[in-house]
Amino acid sequence: MPKEEMRKTSQLELLQHGKKWKELSGVLCDRRMLIAVKGKVYRTMVRPVLIYGSETWTLKRRKEEHLERTEMRVLRCILGLTLRDKKWSDDIRHILIVVCITDKVRKARLRWFGHVQRQEEEDCVRRILEADVRRQRSRGRQRKRWIDVTKYNMEDSQINLMDVENRAEWKRRTGVADPSPEGSKPA
Repeated sequence: MPKEEMRKTSQLELLQHGKKWKELSGVLCDRRMLIAVKGKVYRTMVRPVLIYGSETWTLKRRKEEHLERTEMRVLRCILGLTLRDKKWSDDIRHILIVVCITDKVRKARLRWFGHVQRQEEEDCVRRILEADVRRQRSRGRQRKRWIDVTKYNMEDSQINLMDVENRAEWKRRTGVADPSPEGSKPA
């Protein structure tokens, strides 16, 4: 797909997402609505749309920053804040009881990787993931591959490939849950 077509497609998608945002912003930006309800609506309706399909993304730093900026713009709107209010992002997330969206993307990527690794050896997705394509690589810095990003995430989380077989342990080690509100017991 040529770059111009990709730009047009992404702009069209942004416009469509903007329409959905306008529909939800009546609820999310309403000052009379409780902050806890707004946070729950964000966690259940907005964030899933933002990270849909993130299991297979190979995010570069610039795209991660763009995703975080988008998240913070939504969260600031929910609280009725602007950049001029100079509130820290962590403070805003703490008020709404959410974690950083890039942590959720990392969790989704590792969850899917564990799922694929537990499949049978003959499973087509696992065979494709483990395929060794022999070809001459281009000169210069190589493009990020999904498996490289996943291995980096595993190192970051201090987990290894042996942990995949124990599903409960894998889920515990890769999970990034939203923090529970003060005074309530974790689920």
